Amino acid sequence: MSFSSDLKQELLGLQTEKPCCLLAESYGLMLFGKGFSGNEISLTTENLAVAEKYRYVAGRLCRSAPKSEKISAKKYRVSVETPEDRLRVLSAFGYDGKERTRRMNWGNITDDCCIGAFLRGAFLTCGTVTAPEKNYHLEFVVPHYNLSLDLKKFLEDNEFFPKEVRRGGHYVLYFKKTEDIQNLIGIMGASRFVMEFIDVIVYKDIRNNVNRRLNFESANLNKTVNAAVRQIELLEKLQKNPAYSSLPAEWREIAQLRLANPDFSLQQIGDAMQPPMSRSGVNHRLRRMCTMAEALKGQGGTV
Repeated sequence: MSFSSDLKQELLGLQTEKPCCLLAESYGLMLFGKGFSGNEISLTTENLAVAEKYRYVAGRLCRSAPKSEKISAKKYRVSVETPEDRLRVLSAFGYDGKERTRRMNWGNITDDCCIGAFLRGAFLTCGTVTAPEKNYHLEFVVPHYNLSLDLKKFLEDNEFFPKEVRRGGHYVLYFKKTEDIQNLIGIMGASRFVMEFIDVIVYKDIRNNVNRRLNFESANLNKTVNAAVRQIELLEKLQKNPAYSSLPAEWREIAQLRLANPDFSLQQIGDAMQPPMSRSGVNHRLRRMCTMAEALKGQGGTV
């Protein structure tokens, strides 16, 4: 099962007991189907459990059972067949079947407790969420423009601010921020799924931090190695010049330690000296010797 299917499975398992919330959930489920008018009330979905939920809700409002069929290998269709039954469904949610466009009837969402129930129903019908291991993305794919405007306003009134895009003749409201997705899943009632989502976010953050640290350390290591190679090249040439023997003893000790230990850091070179020297002291003297080697080379001397 997909991540989205897993979430819907949890939502379908929730018990909606308050009559007002049951109405709101049923309304969200029916409203965002393929058809919701006097001419057609139907849902097409790849999720069999959602199709069965839709058929159950519609069936409670109809005299005859809605038609349920498998229309392809992965798609199911549920439809209310008779005009009389379609009008019964519409009337249950405050419509008369003469509406020219599909709009939300806010009267079906009567209290704050109904907000999550309505969004739960809408998500079951037209929502998807991407597995957070891949990407952070939750969306509602709405079949009509005016209905998408109403849903957008409803979301914004409840402090959710979706982005919009048109895709394949549908109007998509989507979220990319982890906090928005987490809160939406939470308000719909999927508490177990919220915890799983948070676990994945934490894991990804830790993994990304580790990768950044490793990349940083790798870059520093490459920088150290490149610097050491350059230092060794110049120090070897400086040793061949008579000026080398006139250098202070501690300078020559640093040069010998660098030549003998190409993989040593500046701190390790300083710790190996007798007496030990600070990292900055080692760095200063190595730079001075490398500068001397460069200067002698530029003068045409034997370096």
